[in-house]
Amino acid sequence: MELLNGRFAALRRLSALLEQAGDLTGFIPDISKLIPLAQIDTTVYEQIRVECPYLNLPPISGSADQYLGQLRAQVNAAYGALLSQLNLHPFNALGMLQDKLNSYQNKINFAVLQGQDFLQCLQAICQGAASVTNTVQNLGRSTEQVILTSTTYYRDFVTNGGQVLTDTAKAKYDDFVDVKDGVSDLIDVDTSGFQNIESNPTVTPTNTDVFDQIIA
Repeated sequence: MELLNGRFAALRRLSALLEQAGDLTGFIPDISKLIPLAQIDTTVYEQIRVECPYLNLPPISGSADQYLGQLRAQVNAAYGALLSQLNLHPFNALGMLQDKLNSYQNKINFAVLQGQDFLQCLQAICQGAASVTNTVQNLGRSTEQVILTSTTYYRDFVTNGGQVLTDTAKAKYDDFVDVKDGVSDLIDVDTSGFQNIESNPTVTPTNTDVFDQIIA
């Protein structure tokens, strides 16, 4: 039980650090400003060509399919790069903390300790006869220590359901997951219909900095 309490406290501290790091340094885009690939038409192409001259997009001449295919391929690659960055964001690690605790619980037979009846029984014993108190002390623990350990466990694992993330951290993580899912939905895993961007040397591949400019 003390091991579980210690692990829970450590993960809770780590959660707080990750939350602070994400707030201070994290880059989480507004996915409402990211345009779906299917919406990149000639109008959008010309808008991006004018507003983002550093992309070196050539004016459309003749069939637009090749030009649109090249831009869609660039945008798709940029979305993939953005998703990779999001996977490295501190908020992404928040979701792993609960799995870490759950795994640790399983390793030490958490099921044996789980449940309100067990904790109430333990507290009753610790507050009981002097002979039991002597037994506890012989194990290297005072009655007060055992009561503190059990009440801490009860608070964190029974009352709060073993949730590592605070309500604030969980809300931020849920919002972050929505952003990741939104970016994933924008990515087209089948790029066979796109033109090869290397076929046109005047087109410079995009990176994640382009996202602020690619808006509907």
